[in-house]
Amino acid sequence: MQNQGFSNRAPFLDDNTRNLVNRALEQDRDATDLLFQRYRDRLRAALRKLIGPKYRVLMADSEDATHDAILSALRRLHQFEYRGEGSFLAWLLKGAEYEIIRRIRALETKKRSAEGGVVTIDDGHADLVPAKDATPSQIHDENELAERIRAALQQLPDREREVIVLRRYLELDTAEICAEMGLPTEGSVRALLSRAQARLAGLLSRRES
Repeated sequence: MQNQGFSNRAPFLDDNTRNLVNRALEQDRDATDLLFQRYRDRLRAALRKLIGPKYRVLMADSEDATHDAILSALRRLHQFEYRGEGSFLAWLLKGAEYEIIRRIRALETKKRSAEGGVVTIDDGHADLVPAKDATPSQIHDENELAERIRAALQQLPDREREVIVLRRYLELDTAEICAEMGLPTEGSVRALLSRAQARLAGLLSRRES
C-alpha cells in the first residue's frame, strides 16, 4: 500500500525523501516509518537476489528478519550524509545487507554448536529450514556464486558499485538511476553501467582463474 502519494516509480532523491531523512535524523518516528514503507518492497526483493540462497535457507525468507534489517539501517541514518552525489537507496541496501549478513553468520555459528539442527534468530524468529526445491549441490553452487559476486562488488569504485546495485538488484530503470545518482543524462548512466559491468566481469574472471 502506498503512503501519502509515494510511488515506486518516483525518483528517490527528491525533496520529499530529503525532508523525511532530515526528520528521521531528528528522531521523528513517523518519518522513519514512511521511509520504511517507501523502500521496503524494493529492498526485500534486492536482498533476496544479492545474498542468494543463504538468505532463503538460513532466514527462511523471513519478513521479520528483513524488516528488522531495513529498520536497523534506517536507525543508522546519522551515518549517511548526502553531498549531492551518490545513492541513498544503494546506501540503505548496503546497511540492510550488512545486518542480514551479520545474522546469517550468527546463525551459522549457532548451527555448528546446536544439537538437532534447529536454530532460531534472537527471540525465536525464522527457524533454520532447508530450501524446498534445491539440492545441496545447487545450494552450494548458488552460495559460491553469490559470495563471489558480492566480494567483486566490494572491489568496485563506489559509483560503479552503486549503478550495478541500482540496476541489477533494485531494478531501477535508466531514468530512475539518472535521478537517484544525480547524473546529467541517461547516456551517462548507460556509459557508467557499461564500464562497471566490464570491470565486474574482469574481477569475476580473475577470481575464477
